[in-house]
Amino acid sequence: MKRAYDTVIIGGGMAGTAAAHELARRGQGKVLLLEQHRFGHHHGSSAGASRIFRLSQPLQHHARMAAWALRGWRTFQQEYQTQLYWPSGLLDLGTAHSPELTSIARHLTAQGEPFERLDAVALARRHPQWRPDDDWQAIFSPEAGILNPSLTLELLTAMTRALGGTLLEQTRVQRLDLSDPHAPVVETSAGRFEAGRVVIAAGGWLPNLLPDLAGRFRVTREQVVFFRPQRPEAFALGRFPMFIQWTVPEVYGFPMFHLPGVKVGLHISGPEVNPDHPDGGPQPELTATMRRFLQRHLPDAAGPEMQTQTCLYTTTRSGDFVYDQHPASPHVLLVSPCSGAGFKFMPVHGEIVADWTQQVTHPLWSDRFTLQRAAPDHGPPRDGGG
Repeated sequence: MKRAYDTVIIGGGMAGTAAAHELARRGQGKVLLLEQHRFGHHHGSSAGASRIFRLSQPLQHHARMAAWALRGWRTFQQEYQTQLYWPSGLLDLGTAHSPELTSIARHLTAQGEPFERLDAVALARRHPQWRPDDDWQAIFSPEAGILNPSLTLELLTAMTRALGGTLLEQTRVQRLDLSDPHAPVVETSAGRFEAGRVVIAAGGWLPNLLPDLAGRFRVTREQVVFFRPQRPEAFALGRFPMFIQWTVPEVYGFPMFHLPGVKVGLHISGPEVNPDHPDGGPQPELTATMRRFLQRHLPDAAGPEMQTQTCLYTTTRSGDFVYDQHPASPHVLLVSPCSGAGFKFMPVHGEIVADWTQQVTHPLWSDRFTLQRAAPDHGPPRDGGG
């Protein structure tokens, strides 16, 4: 096995896989992707059959990233002849005074994307599954859909191998040796690897791997629940759009996809955990909150619980992503595009990292993604995800 690589990437989840695939796709030197578990595992943040893709973003830079990412998803599908994106449309729900709806409408207009505004009466008429409050407002975006994370990672890891990248699973990183900041060394359970550049995309394990920076990241265990509808046909893909309710707690949901149930989640509501010791299981109080929402607003969806799934969220105080050099080495890039909102931007994450290895600044990178701005010492996240 080779012991020297142009780029060593730590973490085989969404961000690390995106980076390895893009580097291999460009033919950009020898690439090694390290994963402590097996590729496609369910311990982190990138597993499961469904994530939301949406152009309707309250933050302008996310709106730009979403439009760019959509082109990337379509390229993946065309080049690899594999469907990864299932159109469904999306309802952003709030009131006339919701700042998120105001920003979403402004950004969709600026991008020339079609959308519709619906008041409570129009929403219930268009989508009779809903029982909205009288003051509700909705924005319906037709360009939104479901991404399949597990299928995407399986495809891109396979293509990374086919394009010449090296992938090692069940290989735990034990130490990052930065004694020479210009020649980093990654010490692992499979030995030492020299690297021209190192990308740390360890997700929820980033604070454990870099304890000096641990206070800048918060790791929580979140959950989603699949409820079996009383009238399944009313919640089929194509009849029932995805939704995000912009209140606290922020509730989001999917039509039936993969499992014959409505998937519901609460954004950043779970307990803080250590990913190596994620004590406890699903939180019954969170499931109860989801059920109360369904009983009030989607009564036909409030059927028996089919399945509960958990995953890790890694968040910063700003709620934004991090792409920044390690304070001790210009040859080490920290990547944390999580916060519950990152998967939809996967093609962009790969491009940003690949450009960095070529000492090029990607058009969508800004200083808002630096540690100083995105991840000061941790406090409650401010921006929403979904």
